[in-house]
Amino acid sequence: MKIEVFSIRRAMHIFILFLCSVLFPLICGMIHKKSADVWIVWFFISLLLYLTYFLYVEHERLNKKLPMGQSNDFSGICLVYSIGLAVAVIFSFLPAYTAPVMIISAICYGAFRNNMGTILAVYFALLSALFSEGNEYELLAYALLVIINVMLFDLFEQKTLQTWVTFLVISFSVVIPVCCNYLAKHELSGRVVVVSLVGSGLTILIMKFLSPRLRVREEKAVELSLDTIMDDAYHLKKEIEAYSTADYNHAVRTAQLSKQLAGKVNADEKIAFAGGFYYRIGKLEGEPFIENGVSIARHNCFPEAVIAILEEYGGVKRLPGTIESAIVHIADTIVTKFELLDKDMFSSTWNRDIVIYQTMNEKSSEGLYDCSGLSMNQFLTIREFLVKEDTLL
Repeated sequence: MKIEVFSIRRAMHIFILFLCSVLFPLICGMIHKKSADVWIVWFFISLLLYLTYFLYVEHERLNKKLPMGQSNDFSGICLVYSIGLAVAVIFSFLPAYTAPVMIISAICYGAFRNNMGTILAVYFALLSALFSEGNEYELLAYALLVIINVMLFDLFEQKTLQTWVTFLVISFSVVIPVCCNYLAKHELSGRVVVVSLVGSGLTILIMKFLSPRLRVREEKAVELSLDTIMDDAYHLKKEIEAYSTADYNHAVRTAQLSKQLAGKVNADEKIAFAGGFYYRIGKLEGEPFIENGVSIARHNCFPEAVIAILEEYGGVKRLPGTIESAIVHIADTIVTKFELLDKDMFSSTWNRDIVIYQTMNEKSSEGLYDCSGLSMNQFLTIREFLVKEDTLL
């Protein structure tokens, strides 16, 4: 696994995840009056699971597969992990077969929408059963409920299917606990039916209202992060300005042009703006230029979309993989070209237009934007805008 520079924010959230993981068996063991050997065993099991989960999450981060708005500081993961564990603690006090564990999957999978959410949901549900004197049938019931809810969650988002999914959630929430309880005790329990019905109602409400809000919250957090790194008071902006006035002015012009171009083709203006400004940040550390720029961005927990643009600088190591990355490359190329050429050359509009056409056509013919998703229509829109834009000089 790639070793990176230390990030205080990410380390803080990793430590919180660690505390949650190791405190859960301790608190549950003491409250449920388990013997010391029981909660000590679960302490070590939880510790091993935490380490495994941390390696999995870190692997996902390095491979740009993080959910929750690609939060490189693990803030979203820490939030959902903490909520899931807290709910699992509460459910461990409920009578056997009555914990509405579908709620756990609605929270975890609803927020992450990938294997990360499924893993957490199953783990938390099983913990609830184990600490509530659960037998193998209760473990089976909770595991099935979580898995079924994960399968139903994506269907629930389709409005045409919500009624059917609601019916299925209610049905499974009642049938599975009742059947497993019967297998264990050979009797039907009215209490299990009633409590399961209430739990299914809560599950539907969380699927409908809470889970989408968790994702919206994280998306807003990413927007806040972009606003933060582009604030004039942000330390990296000040460092670039102190390092070189020329580089700072180039970054400002590239960022502003990238934002304008993104707006013309309905791309993400904030990502293009930030990517354009920090495109050459690797200069602060020197060679290797690209690697150092990416390292600085990761250390400061930049959004993954911006880090990807820095990794694709100039199309050297990897071709631009997004429209925003292609836009930043175009903006940087054009701004650089105008900075290098003698201004006398641009004494006429004709000379200026020729430079823009030649530069963009040259880059396009090299296939630099083939993997970015930038359409020919968007490319032509950008080129025509640059030709008409007078602020480049």
